[in-house]
Amino acid sequence: MSRDGAVTDETTDELAPIDFIVVEVPDGRVSPDGFEVLFDLADRGVVRVLDVEFVTKPSGGAATVVAVADLDLPAEVDLRAWDGASSGLLGADDIAEIGSELAPGSVAVAVVFENRWVLGVVDAWRRHGARLVADGGLSPDDVVAALDATEPT
Repeated sequence: MSRDGAVTDETTDELAPIDFIVVEVPDGRVSPDGFEVLFDLADRGVVRVLDVEFVTKPSGGAATVVAVADLDLPAEVDLRAWDGASSGLLGADDIAEIGSELAPGSVAVAVVFENRWVLGVVDAWRRHGARLVADGGLSPDDVVAALDATEPT
């Protein structure tokens, strides 16, 4: 996605590993800071943003996806570039799962992104005959548990 809100044409025959993050913003106080960092990463080709969803969970209600215009943002916070950045990668089950983690009255920003930096690393190895045979992610909880297990007691 570019700063003008257009999804950039970075299609290749190969996708880099795809990840997601969900960040809860208490009381819906969304700031532009993280979005500026995300734009910078996308502008530099480090990641490609595939989907951005804003999820709200009203008190006593189910989580729903909302448009940027429906967020209660301070006048100085302009997130219009992210309006319509949804690609439909997150389905109703995903939104319900996100909602189960949210406190009532909060807003979550869900971002699905491609780790484009990986392609350069893999391509460098490919020039010498290597091939990518797998990619995937690890749960942060699993990583912490594994690192904790290596520490002396």
